[in-house]
Amino acid sequence: MNELTAISDLSISSREYELISRLVYDRFGINLGSKKQSLVSNRLRKVLIENKFSSFKAYYEHILNDKSGASLDILINKISTNLTYFAREQEHFNYLKDTVLPELFYRPEIARDNSLRIWCAGCSTGEEAYTLSMVMHEAAGGSRSKWKLDVLATDISARALKIAESGIYKDENVEKMQTNIKHKYFQKTDTGDWIVTNEVRNKVLFRRLNLMRSQFPFKKKFHSIFCRNVMIYFDTPTREELVKKFSANLIDEGYLFIGHSESLGRANPYFDYIRPAVYRKKA
Repeated sequence: MNELTAISDLSISSREYELISRLVYDRFGINLGSKKQSLVSNRLRKVLIENKFSSFKAYYEHILNDKSGASLDILINKISTNLTYFAREQEHFNYLKDTVLPELFYRPEIARDNSLRIWCAGCSTGEEAYTLSMVMHEAAGGSRSKWKLDVLATDISARALKIAESGIYKDENVEKMQTNIKHKYFQKTDTGDWIVTNEVRNKVLFRRLNLMRSQFPFKKKFHSIFCRNVMIYFDTPTREELVKKFSANLIDEGYLFIGHSESLGRANPYFDYIRPAVYRKKA
């Protein structure tokens, strides 16, 4: 039996899908639902072939017994979707630059510290995090040298974080950016790719973090949090608990940005609705 035949013959049963989807939910909060059995099978099948697992059940049991956590890392890297690019949902960045940051810069308690902190939760391969840093630099303008402008970027995927830390991207990742911004904060590499300048890269800290942690290990609160197109993978109880934790790690009247396909609801106890996909923490 050749490899192509083996791959096509290895299928996932309903029970095996149930076990794997429950594991993904318990460890990462991602709700795969009942309609993604084929997708999960396709994404994991090659892993089974390469590691000579006879079935998805054998693969599942291997993950449970792997105390190193490496197999669990591979699982989430295969399951999670890392579709992103620079300037995605640009209206959020415009609102951040033109409205949110000027307001924050002039708050007395923030101006005293000359420090602004944004958390990019679910940063994937880094495009959003670097864009946030660029927007902060642009908003600060000529006074940027006196400000400490930091972005914490976290994700569950070690593979995505490795790409993010390199700061190197293809043309298609940066094609939607304004030309002047692209040439200001990127440099062309010898291979024709684009690399983020040190001015921006040095202001973004990438760390691995599971959003399902009961508490987040942060010493200071953030002035704004971006968590866009992440909660669409969570069920309602998981989303509600995460929003509660976001509130606990955000300053009073700090801002939360989510994806346009997501909503906290107008009656959310922690945040006031400001505009589509933008909320402000209740004072």
